Amino acid sequence: MSPFEQMKFGPLGDAVAAAMPTSEADPVGVWAACLSLYSAAISRNVRLDNGRPVVVWTVLAGRSAIGRKGYALGTAKHVLTPVIGGFLGARTRDGVSSGPSLVDMLNKFELETTGHEDGIDGRAMLVEEEWAAVLKTQKRCSKFSTLFRTAWDGKTISNRTKKEGLQAVARPLLGFHAHITPGEWAKYVSASEALGGSYNRLLPVLVERSKMLPYDHKAGPVDVKGLRAAFNWATHDGRIMTFDRAAGQRYDEIRAQVEDRMAELPELLSSYMERAAEQVHRIAAVLTATTRKTKISRKAVEAAWAFVSYSMASVEKLVREAADQAVKPVKGTDELVREVLQRYEGEANSTLLLRALGTRVTAASLRATVEKMDDVTVETVRTGGRGAPSIVYRLTPPETSAEVQEPEAPAAPTAVEAGPISRPARRPKKAVGSVERPSGKPALRVVGSAGPAPKRVKAKTKAEKPAASVTAESSPNPFLALL
Repeated sequence: MSPFEQMKFGPLGDAVAAAMPTSEADPVGVWAACLSLYSAAISRNVRLDNGRPVVVWTVLAGRSAIGRKGYALGTAKHVLTPVIGGFLGARTRDGVSSGPSLVDMLNKFELETTGHEDGIDGRAMLVEEEWAAVLKTQKRCSKFSTLFRTAWDGKTISNRTKKEGLQAVARPLLGFHAHITPGEWAKYVSASEALGGSYNRLLPVLVERSKMLPYDHKAGPVDVKGLRAAFNWATHDGRIMTFDRAAGQRYDEIRAQVEDRMAELPELLSSYMERAAEQVHRIAAVLTATTRKTKISRKAVEAAWAFVSYSMASVEKLVREAADQAVKPVKGTDELVREVLQRYEGEANSTLLLRALGTRVTAASLRATVEKMDDVTVETVRTGGRGAPSIVYRLTPPETSAEVQEPEAPAAPTAVEAGPISRPARRPKKAVGSVERPSGKPALRVVGSAGPAPKRVKAKTKAEKPAASVTAESSPNPFLALL
């Protein structure tokens, strides 16, 4: 049995099943979108027995194009527009990225219906098909996460402005549905927000294309008579949803099972599952309302648990992949090209190479990358037919025929004939306290003396006298007589 077969229940499940043969979307994605839209539409009168709202918030996580997220939402609207089209047209909004704007939106819906014979109607449906762009802006507002969580709980939210004063919504009835890619999830869904409880109110599901249909196919008709009757029943009067005995026992078993699973997981992963039991309660109540009953059956609980279990598995995969992306560096296009060429024994045509590289590389970016690669060549190969020539990429091995100049080995030292070694004469050490007399300088300096340097004495100049001639008789030196 497929996952969707385990989830579907009542007239809503029958309507989605009838729409799937003419839709390329993932049936689980269509089911998730239908739960969000329909639960928001009936939230005004249908409530749980503990007073909490029945709104179900879902997120479709899938790769661009092949995830068919927009297709899934379109199929869900195709099913539900004949039933709740008026609500969707009047109450659907997007681009809400701050806490004050969230309160303002819900407050205005209530003011518009003040004094209405049916009472105040504060229902709203927030659909974010580009959720990643909104998440960037939401991070700048410190109030959004708290107000968003409180709105899911159905408790009063408020904000004070200078222009309008205090804005308060006593009973927020907010539906929510969003789309995101797994890569954007890893980038913008922060661990700190998850641990704070911002994302355990959401039910993310991984989606992908179910089939490929002809481009000119058209959506087939869907019988929604039973679903239309259920909507009229749900909006005609207040409905309080309660478990029957068997459903209550099964619900307690599921609560214990969820907590056991949370105990086995790291704190970050388990933080996404903290509201799983209440999510089962809400979905089971919505499904039961489609059968125009207020007693929740065990079968409805099982169908709700199948969807929540699928979401828990999706979250676990999303969070683990996000952790892997944070650790593993992203490979460049040149590295991917080499890997693909090596896989195909060093040669592949452009069609095969682009298919292997996936959607992240285009033909133009591939050519630009290869032009900068020294080990990849491009060749245009013409075949015998009339078709366009094939572009072939080849991985060239490193050249081995080129002469490589090896570094010269250092020359061996030449032998030198030993001879007498002449040593410079040592300069005699000066005795401490000796006087140094520089030639031509009248100043004196005592070497080794610790006292102050002597003052320079300016020599007095006298008239030079002619030198007297030295004779043997007048000289006291006896050796002069022998010369």
